Amino acid sequence: MIIFVALLLSMLTTLDLDQQTWGQQSNDISRIQDSLDNMSSQLGEEADTLKMIGDQFADLKQGQIVTVYLFVIAFLMGLAFVIFGLYIGQEQRLSPFTKRLYLVAFFALVIPVTAILLRYITNSLLSSEFNDLILTIAFILLIPVLTSYVLMIVKYRHEAVRSK
Repeated sequence: MIIFVALLLSMLTTLDLDQQTWGQQSNDISRIQDSLDNMSSQLGEEADTLKMIGDQFADLKQGQIVTVYLFVIAFLMGLAFVIFGLYIGQEQRLSPFTKRLYLVAFFALVIPVTAILLRYITNSLLSSEFNDLILTIAFILLIPVLTSYVLMIVKYRHEAVRSK
């Protein structure tokens, strides 16, 4: 009987130690879970920050592309009007070959500008960006482009009527 009581006491002591160990492990698991939840929320905040930075870089890239387009448009239209002015100012002294060169140079400058503007306008309208400020600027820039076409057509017709 003493052996039985000793065995029972040793088992109860072991069981009591196991319950303490299990409680300690449960506390450790809850701390680990809290730590993982904290790390997960921090990673979520970092991911949101990275998404915001990515969006800002995308906006910056679009701004740079628009800036390059505007520079190209201004440069090409300036050259086109200089060529048109030279053509008008020297038209009496120009040979037919030189007149054709002026016309080719003029349209070689104006056609890419037209293509850039129309491409931007169609892309903006297809993506439903109606409130885009650059879209308004693109429509305004169509005025000198269309004017240059009209000026050349009127000049060509005036020249054709005068030569008859």
